[in-house]
Amino acid sequence: MKKDHANVKTIPPLIPLTFIILSWLIDKYIYTLPIPIPANIQMIVAYILIPFATLLFTFSLYFFFKSKQNPEPHTPTNALYTGGIFKLTRNPIYLGFLVAQIVVAVKLNNLYVLLSLPFVIWLLIYWVIKPEEDYLNKLFGKEYIDYRNNVRRWL
Repeated sequence: MKKDHANVKTIPPLIPLTFIILSWLIDKYIYTLPIPIPANIQMIVAYILIPFATLLFTFSLYFFFKSKQNPEPHTPTNALYTGGIFKLTRNPIYLGFLVAQIVVAVKLNNLYVLLSLPFVIWLLIYWVIKPEEDYLNKLFGKEYIDYRNNVRRWL
């Protein structure tokens, strides 16, 4: 029996969480690498990004609850939502993960967390987003292709 869901390779929040933990361990036990920006500037950045990440998560999850869908990608979907925050980005939750990772890096003053962002982005794209896009393409066809062509992956 074929499962009706995106064939993602992992639970998405585990990707940034794994790199945050690894970065913290490297910084704590191997070699400390602080962010080379003054602490007051870092805090300004963090306090600007915290509401941004919160809004991305809140508006994204609002859609899932409103449409009675599960945000977990290992579950089937019955609707392609293109309104609200999804008019600006196709992946607001994953964008929220990235913004939250930047906030964690700043709060920990850990450059490794920032340096791991490209790896997190790559894994999100190839282990999560591309399988989701394939699933949505098969499920919604032209409607999804039109949406994908008109709305950027990130911002």
